[in-house]
Amino acid sequence: MNDANSRLSSDRELSEHGESIDLGAMTRTDHGEIFQPTLPTDGSSCFPSSQLQRPLIIHKILCYPPQGSLEIRPTSWLDGVRGIAAFEVYIFHTMALWASVAPAWSPETGERNYLQWPILRTFFISGGTAVCLFFVLSGYVLTQKSLRWLREGFPAKLQVCPAVASSFFRRGLRLYLPPVLLTFCEMLATRCGMSPPLNFMFMPEPTLLAQFVDWLEEINRFVNPVHNFPSAVQGSAIGMKYDPVVWTLPLEYYGSLLCYMFLFVFVWIEKVWLRMGLLIFFSGSFLLMGSWNFFCFLAGMSIADFHLIQEENDQKPSIKHGVIWTILFAIAFYVAGLPSLWSPIARMQPMPGFETLHALTPMNLSMEDPSRFWWSISGVLLLLAISQLPRLKKLFETNFCQYMGKIAFSLYLIHEFCLELFGHSLQNFMMRLTGLEPTAGTFGYWLLCVVWYVLFTVPVFALAAQFEVGLFPYEEAVYGRRGSCSRRLHAGFRDSLQAPWLSPNT
Repeated sequence: MNDANSRLSSDRELSEHGESIDLGAMTRTDHGEIFQPTLPTDGSSCFPSSQLQRPLIIHKILCYPPQGSLEIRPTSWLDGVRGIAAFEVYIFHTMALWASVAPAWSPETGERNYLQWPILRTFFISGGTAVCLFFVLSGYVLTQKSLRWLREGFPAKLQVCPAVASSFFRRGLRLYLPPVLLTFCEMLATRCGMSPPLNFMFMPEPTLLAQFVDWLEEINRFVNPVHNFPSAVQGSAIGMKYDPVVWTLPLEYYGSLLCYMFLFVFVWIEKVWLRMGLLIFFSGSFLLMGSWNFFCFLAGMSIADFHLIQEENDQKPSIKHGVIWTILFAIAFYVAGLPSLWSPIARMQPMPGFETLHALTPMNLSMEDPSRFWWSISGVLLLLAISQLPRLKKLFETNFCQYMGKIAFSLYLIHEFCLELFGHSLQNFMMRLTGLEPTAGTFGYWLLCVVWYVLFTVPVFALAAQFEVGLFPYEEAVYGRRGSCSRRLHAGFRDSLQAPWLSPNT
């Protein structure tokens, strides 16, 4: 009891001085993942005052942190994982402009692109696994602090219920408001003759007022549980026709509420092994029922509890275990490239390199895409394996990965809109300029593809960074806290009994 009191006292002192440690030092964003907040809250500068190198102009445009300016914490690797997952979704959607690599490589069906080979295709087509990884990360970061409090016992345990109750009501604002603003802009763009992203059958309304009313109806269907809860439980897409990319956010919201409900129950369960057993049982049950999204959330929660066990026992990774985890990571990486099986044609086509996975895929789980069974398992195994491989964790602590973690939510939301605004026109202009065919597949064609990626990615990343900056004033208005986001989160966790605040989140 005295140890717990002294720890809480120490935490309050750190909070008062603006210092931060461990998971509480990170800001949680859209999909529940956490990142280090080096973006400004006042628009004055994109970099911390303690930077070690003078930023280049391109760094200022992108809000990219100079080398040596980041403060790496024990949980920073989670930021990097989240960022690379968002980057994979970006590659997944933009690559569709240049090559059809979604089906498996198969000369019998005319699919002969080298990018379709197993393992190699994972770099370009694993957007489905990236979404699952988002959900696993959310389950982890939404519950890790509360699980730690439960392990510490009283009085720390008393903070779980008020903190989770506060988050229960606030989380929807953080998840739903950004896509509402985004789709409003896309609704206005529709009146200018632009087709909504990924919706080529869209028919605009005859007047602006009618378009606005149609947008309001879409928002109601997107946010209202009466419309989207049944399909969300089964992990089906609940997108808006103005931007189908946001289909994951209702699933994220209900998965978060599921985690909070388990935390409420765990307050009354003293045995750690019983809590872990319940998590494993229910996560497996949800997967067998076809609720792959709930499986990912509870699996992430289980990984967080597993890490706390390792922390308490001071377990260090051994060389023998490192080999096992490396093999597990390689298997999960291969599984992440499994082609989609959402259409009957895809199920009948040959899948060289994936025949065994195809044969073992349960088709009776009422999943919109049966491949999500394996994608969700892959997402869980990827996060678990990365957490046990120190060298791999270091990779996700690099500047690029940390930067991607900061802009991940914004990049996820706006990249398809940017494709419609200037991505397609830029590609068409470059094609006309060089005289190449859209499906040439020559060396010059792929060289043009690389140039396009550079010209398109820089402004998209810059817009995503500025959009992320714009979210900070909104968070201050909602949560009533000033100062850096890192300090807000740290203080919010420690004084949650007085001013409850928990991750609004990715």
